[in-house]
Amino acid sequence: MTVDRTTDADMAAQFERIIRRVKASMSYRGSYSTRDILGALVARWVHSGEWQRLRALPPAERHIGPSVRRFILDRLEQVRGRGEPVEVDALALPSDDDLVEQVETAELHVWLADRVAELQRGEVDARMRIPLAHPIEVGEVLARALRGFTQRRIAVELDIALGLVNRRIAEGTSYLVVLRGIEEGIEGILGEEAMS
Repeated sequence: MTVDRTTDADMAAQFERIIRRVKASMSYRGSYSTRDILGALVARWVHSGEWQRLRALPPAERHIGPSVRRFILDRLEQVRGRGEPVEVDALALPSDDDLVEQVETAELHVWLADRVAELQRGEVDARMRIPLAHPIEVGEVLARALRGFTQRRIAVELDIALGLVNRRIAEGTSYLVVLRGIEEGIEGILGEEAMS
């Protein structure tokens, strides 16, 4: 039997990208930079329903960048119209590729929050080969981590050891990475490497 190394390498690269994006989203704390303001507006665009509508179209007809750009400019005009201090004219909007990346990030944040809420209810995805032993506790820890709580604060709030908080974050992040990989169609390479 011949193994297609190109396909394996492509799948491994895609999986590494998933790991980076999920871990970055899990540790995001936010700030007040221009990129974060734009990111918040992109997140609002994702929730507006326009992203759902565009995803139903063939890829060549989606035109995500222009749609997000119009949405951002409309929202900034509304803020300026109310007299709130925002330097709309000085704000440089990112390229279409950057806007698409921000849409993907915003969508990932929504996906993570939904999966964490499922864990808090004790719901584990049936596609997982190795079930999560303590889903509710993992969900409670991850929910607080997503809100920017320190591990020490999570330990105090949940009355558990700091080391256990660290372990639950690692277990939960691994679970989310593997689940995202399954949803993106790369379950063939998911194994022990996903848990590291």
